[in-house]
Amino acid sequence: MCDSKVQAEASTTTTPGALTGIRVLDFTWVRAGPWCTRWLGALGAEVIKIEWPQSPNTRGNNIATGAGTPEGLPANLNTNGHFSDTNCNKLSVTLNTRTARGIDLTRRLVAMSDIVIENFAYGVLERWGLGYEDMKKLRPDIIYLSMSGFGHTGRDRDYQTMGAIAQALSGLTYTSGLPGQPPAGWGWSYLDDTGGLYGAMYALSAIYHRNMTGQGQHVDSSQWITGVPLNGAAFLDIQANGRSTMRNGYPPGNRAHWPGTPLVNNYRGRTVAPHNAYKTSPGEYNDWCAIVCFSDHEWRGLVGVMGSPSWATGEKFATLEGRLEHQEELDQGIEAWTKTLGKYEIMERCQAAGVPAMPVQSSQDRVDNDPQLRHREMYRDVEHPALGTWPLQNAPFKMSETPAFNSRSGPLIGGHNKEVLEGLLGISHEEFVNGFQDGTFWPKDLSMDDYPYFQEMMDDASPVHWSGNEPIANPGPAPARTPGADSAGAFAGLRVLELADEKGQWCGKQMADMGADVIKIEPPGGEAARSVGPFFQDIPNRERSLYFWHYNTSKRGITLALETEDGRRLFRQMAEKADVILETFRPGYMASLGLGYDDLKKSNSGLIMCSLTPFGQTGPWKDYQTSDLLHLAAGGQMARCGYDDEVVPDAPPIAPGGGQAWHIGSHFAYIATAAALVNRSVTGRGQYIDVSVHDACALTTEGHVNQYIYRGSVVPR
Repeated sequence: MCDSKVQAEASTTTTPGALTGIRVLDFTWVRAGPWCTRWLGALGAEVIKIEWPQSPNTRGNNIATGAGTPEGLPANLNTNGHFSDTNCNKLSVTLNTRTARGIDLTRRLVAMSDIVIENFAYGVLERWGLGYEDMKKLRPDIIYLSMSGFGHTGRDRDYQTMGAIAQALSGLTYTSGLPGQPPAGWGWSYLDDTGGLYGAMYALSAIYHRNMTGQGQHVDSSQWITGVPLNGAAFLDIQANGRSTMRNGYPPGNRAHWPGTPLVNNYRGRTVAPHNAYKTSPGEYNDWCAIVCFSDHEWRGLVGVMGSPSWATGEKFATLEGRLEHQEELDQGIEAWTKTLGKYEIMERCQAAGVPAMPVQSSQDRVDNDPQLRHREMYRDVEHPALGTWPLQNAPFKMSETPAFNSRSGPLIGGHNKEVLEGLLGISHEEFVNGFQDGTFWPKDLSMDDYPYFQEMMDDASPVHWSGNEPIANPGPAPARTPGADSAGAFAGLRVLELADEKGQWCGKQMADMGADVIKIEPPGGEAARSVGPFFQDIPNRERSLYFWHYNTSKRGITLALETEDGRRLFRQMAEKADVILETFRPGYMASLGLGYDDLKKSNSGLIMCSLTPFGQTGPWKDYQTSDLLHLAAGGQMARCGYDDEVVPDAPPIAPGGGQAWHIGSHFAYIATAAALVNRSVTGRGQYIDVSVHDACALTTEGHVNQYIYRGSVVPR
């Protein structure tokens, strides 16, 4: 059920979702798997969630304690608010897959589905008789996405894990902290969130591939391996330079460089100062801001904002070298000023002067105090039949032709049993009632007193009209190409023009690794990322940046001056034959050159253009200056990452290392672009996509926004 505003959007739109017609059979549980299928549902897929009430992780742990249940409501399987947000846009069917009858019904659902997704440990579906080879016999072009911790092959495939363990194993946990201290706790399971996004990326890529070739496949995902490349250039530094992260001065807290240690890049982008978090007024637990100066000009701007104090105006801090050498004194002076003002006032004063600064936002701040998220409608009320009306988190991207939105809250457990089992599968009402009696649809030893709608279903013998996708398997469009024997990749045949800096180069690389012909267009002289270390053999050179190498493999590259008439002419010619344009310029820049989407689509109606910007194309913060550190401050990651006072007294909030804000934004940009490609493979139409890094980061602290929304509590670091 939806509130009137969302219901109106769902019922009056004449444009179907990007995945309309796709049926997903969802066996996922805990966080990573459901987070994947949630976004497929928001994009228009029909998601049928198969669950069982005696598997508590399907609906959240600690039901007896009421964790996740708003005060005043009874704690049961239908009143977990975090579950509702993580599983919105889905139908729920209770089915005992440990019985012959349950497996038979499951097999019938598989035969009707486009994609089956699960995140169990290796071998579970095989033991059910539903391995990939079994599924192919039911539907030859089925897509099967497995999302286990270690994948389905290799020495460790039988190991079981959760996101936090996978995160530690991947190396990510070690990237955050203070020198000489244990790693700072991230405070949430980043690889559960990110593993879910990779699942959505893989699913969309496989659907596109099937639409183009008619070929299904098994996508075997490993949660911990997805975290390895998210360390940024750290692994290349080990391989090329023999430099381990086990070194003096690493990890460097929030700084790009730790004073008194060799001047090597610490995988936080450019080596600059100031680059840190500072206490603000009134001095409460989450009263912090982050400030970064990338140039002497920005430093002079900050000095002016601070009122030009005498300590800041001398030669000692006039150059980057001086600021790096004297960071302790620099940070002490800045914090003496920030402690006199609130974090939002500091942001506004700094941004007005062109100085990058953002508040460190808690989950409460993001929901109640963030005008940009409010403008972007990141939290919109949707009615839940047991919880009442509460805000759900929305997609961090806007799609011009196929909007993503939450069409329904999380389902009641088994709330669609009758609709799916009688309406879609066509079992008789007598069989339906017997299924409750014999333990196929509900455990014999578990009371249904909290779930009276089951009895109502059994009492209602009237025929059920199925209103979802067609019961027969979706045949999809006629294949446009023959799958190659050389495993060219899901995006083989696509051409992508990438005009991306640090914000979007990871998205471009992911598409290139999937087989797309990604042409990276740099300005004359090359992209600024080429000047970011570490460098091969520690020799600074624009052709030796390990950072640039890490994010730009699998691409072709050209230089082009877009601000010249010839440059724009050549770009228009390239755009006429392109499938996707990925750009990260400030809002309005491409349109100011006559290269906006409305201009380019006139000669290429199938063009997809994705603009990935710090705060999106609209809103009060759209023109603000930012960085990876600042996004992790405003997005909520820093407020969750740090030390307990008994470990490191008075420690600051600490941002995760490795460039995670850019990774998070790129993952959602990939999801939106891949969904648009799926839609185009059916309709032939392109579209424009507006992606916000800030919106994406605000979604990526696991359940802590929901903890505030439903319980009114802010989880400490």
